[in-house]
Amino acid sequence: MGETTLTFRQILNVLWQRRALIGAVVALAVIVAVAFLSRQTPAYSSSTVVRLSGLSTSAAASGQIGTSPVDFDPESITSPAVLGRAATLARESNAAALGAVTYIQGQGAQANRLTITANGPTALSAASRATSVAKSYDEYLQGQVATALAAAQKQVAQATASAEQYQIQVNQNPANSIAQSNLAAALQSLGSANTLINKITNSGPPLTVVTAANPGTFQGVSPLIALAVALTAGLVAGIAVALIRDQFDNRLRDEHEIEELSGAPSLGELTLDKRIARRKERLPAADRTRTALSEGLRGLRTTLQVLLPPTGSVVVFTSVEPGDGKTFISANLALAWARTGMRVVLVGGDLRRPGLADYYAEAADGPGLTELLQSAARSGKAPTQTEVEAHLNDSAFHGLRILPPGAEPHDPADLLAISALGDVFDALRAVSDIVVVDSPPSFALVDATLLATKADGAVLVASLRRTDRSNLTEAVHDLNGDNVAVLGVIANRSRRRIPRSYGAYYGRRPDQRVRGRTVAATAERMADSAQLIDTAQLIDTARSADTDAVTHSDSVLPAEQLANAGQPGAAEHPQLRKVTLSDQDEIVSDDARLPSSRPGDG
Repeated sequence: MGETTLTFRQILNVLWQRRALIGAVVALAVIVAVAFLSRQTPAYSSSTVVRLSGLSTSAAASGQIGTSPVDFDPESITSPAVLGRAATLARESNAAALGAVTYIQGQGAQANRLTITANGPTALSAASRATSVAKSYDEYLQGQVATALAAAQKQVAQATASAEQYQIQVNQNPANSIAQSNLAAALQSLGSANTLINKITNSGPPLTVVTAANPGTFQGVSPLIALAVALTAGLVAGIAVALIRDQFDNRLRDEHEIEELSGAPSLGELTLDKRIARRKERLPAADRTRTALSEGLRGLRTTLQVLLPPTGSVVVFTSVEPGDGKTFISANLALAWARTGMRVVLVGGDLRRPGLADYYAEAADGPGLTELLQSAARSGKAPTQTEVEAHLNDSAFHGLRILPPGAEPHDPADLLAISALGDVFDALRAVSDIVVVDSPPSFALVDATLLATKADGAVLVASLRRTDRSNLTEAVHDLNGDNVAVLGVIANRSRRRIPRSYGAYYGRRPDQRVRGRTVAATAERMADSAQLIDTAQLIDTARSADTDAVTHSDSVLPAEQLANAGQPGAAEHPQLRKVTLSDQDEIVSDDARLPSSRPGDG
């Protein structure tokens, strides 16, 4: 799984690599916010404050004025009678105001104050609705007062008529106590009614507007705030998702993880060159244009020369999983060796899904390894040198011959398991300086192991950000368990950017000098883990193999000239001024310096 802890720099690197995922999460959050805003009904709120008169306040508490029952309860504000009249005043439907009006009654000394709040789809409609409700409620209260006043006036008329009648009776018979008592009651009722009338008349309007309705204020979520929250939440969520996914991402991330995971040394990185991919260029090693990929192939070629026997060596190229690029690398490395003047044989060892014909066309087609092994299996005799050479096809490049895979056999693993495979390799050793074998992926297939056991070593190809770490570990473990000498692992499809200062180098002429990690330094670093030859021999081999680091128009300086570097007369060579073998060796040609051809050292 992923590392348990990440440094700040690693976190930034993860976020940059997964910027597309973070951007997708942020975009999703913004889309959700926009959808929410589009479905949100705009709502505005407006309030007005009214004050009830003393008469209205006491009537609201007692429910009557005098002896007349009245409705001064604030709940009347939301009654259909009040809201219906308010809708008429606001020129809207009766249903529009239902549920859109609320009120709050003050407490204590402010009990006579009511805050009426109305909601509306616009600021003006909310203010108009609040004003209309206050006016409608005022009219409703005035109607209640008018009802109480009419009742009091009716009481005055009745009391006056009764008093006049009882007065006549008393005048006729002053001793009539009943008439006197009734007269007194009538006069008292008349006085109470007149007092109530005076109270109503002098109490003023039942409701007074203290604060007019203000322009409506928006009650929903502000679009700017919603988008800001969406961006922030999306960014935080995107970062969290990226980090979590990275921790659970078991793919190979960096060249430096290879040795820790598998125990096999890393042979370097090969950069993913999008320009070559766009041009569908199969053999960048054939092009004189210097790119990070072509220089990486040259660096890989030099490193492997150190690790392999000087002549007649056989190296098998396999991969962890299909699609890691082992056929591309083996095809180009074979050509890279041929361009140094070596005799190279490229063997199509992938009998299941051969791919060399995509690189070398007809030269990689026809009878080949399958037919040689089938013939040996039928006859019980090892293939002769003549038979093996008869199946070799010349390529379009000097020094490079190809042994095609041949027809696909019924069971490739059984065919590769016969002893004649070693005899074929021995015959190829006799006619070449190096034999490059393109084999099937090693994970879950035994073909690569069968080929590698007859070779001097195997090189495993893994793709950065693609190959599963556990598969890499298991592949190396399986090869080691079958006594295969694993020379190392190539980290393919690296996306590491080359510094801009190197861009000028890749466009310069081949007659300019190279500076960087030399083969000697590479050999010192890999001697312990390769365990193929002892360190002293490896360094000695490196000193002689450093010839590959000096090129002129893709040609190689003679080895004896490099070997004599530092001896009297060495400075006479026009291309060579100084050769030092240290961890930062410089091989100087003309007046310019170039970075190491080893990928990743830049």
